[in-house]
Amino acid sequence: MKINHDRLIETFISLVKIDSESGEEKEIINYLQSMMIDLGFDAEIDKTGNLVCSNDSNPRLMLAAHTDTVTPGKGIKPIIDGNIIKTDGTTILGSDDKANVAIILEILQVLKKNDIHAPLNVVFTIGEEVGFTGSTGLDYEKIGAKIGLNLDGEIGEIDIAEPSMMVFDIEITGKAAHSGMAPEKGINALKIAAEAINSLDLGRIDEETTVNVGTIRGGEAVNIIPEKIALKAEVRSRSNEKFNYQVQKLIDVFEKTAKKYGGLFKITSEQTSYAFNVTEDDKLVEVLKNCFTKNGVKPEVLKINAGSDTSNFSRNNIKCVTTGGCGKDYHTTGEYLEIDGFTKAAASILDAILELTK
Repeated sequence: MKINHDRLIETFISLVKIDSESGEEKEIINYLQSMMIDLGFDAEIDKTGNLVCSNDSNPRLMLAAHTDTVTPGKGIKPIIDGNIIKTDGTTILGSDDKANVAIILEILQVLKKNDIHAPLNVVFTIGEEVGFTGSTGLDYEKIGAKIGLNLDGEIGEIDIAEPSMMVFDIEITGKAAHSGMAPEKGINALKIAAEAINSLDLGRIDEETTVNVGTIRGGEAVNIIPEKIALKAEVRSRSNEKFNYQVQKLIDVFEKTAKKYGGLFKITSEQTSYAFNVTEDDKLVEVLKNCFTKNGVKPEVLKINAGSDTSNFSRNNIKCVTTGGCGKDYHTTGEYLEIDGFTKAAASILDAILELTK
């Protein structure tokens, strides 16, 4: 029982030609729904727009991949150049995550052809690239599996831990005044922001934790004391204790600095991801490591400081790791996919599915 190399490539090429930038996934979801029905699955689009599929009343394993891409992802023109699939350089390729969507479809076709029933949930989410909105709104009552593989990683990658992430919108209000004639009558919101930022530890705090202020906007003119400054910031950590500490520290620093200068401070926050950790000796990890190795792919077990849909799956009691067959330099117009590695990743994941659904 083998992966059909040519069909896998053809499926991937077909998928990347369907435009599906975040927020515009309806066409590809409808396309996948039709394919999943043909493969013998019940396939339903939930209220959020995700496609939720099942081929058994008691699924043993969930497979997931997201359908949206970053920009520029419209009018993709894939080019096969030897062992590489790339674009003409004007768009991304979309291997994140359509390489993994293609892997799922190819595996299901192999199973069907060989009359093998693996009891599965298959989930194709939307909005992963814009804060995991699809998996946040996913109808989890439709998913019976308690373990899962989120296919959203590079070839051989096995992500076993991801961070909690908090995103902040901060607004500082001072008082406008003429910068030359009456600066003492003003309250400089930019000065408040600068002092607060300078009081924070930014960048990598430790191997589990980072803090960043990403954008600052404000001011009206060079001769006006800036009255309003808006900032966006984030805190990430794989440790809940460190996460909570850095979140509170950021809030306290901005509030204290604004009060010091008589300014006003407003902050809104949204937690977009929740930390999880799967142990390296877990069966999910061991099976993936063995299957990658068997198929000539070196497995790499990682604890990362980026988020994925896996966070929401784990939060909803589906033990899950991130793996897959994405290309290199994704999210850039230089993105490419190595065909040999892509095929080996598909074979590895097929073997893992067979083992995990016994």
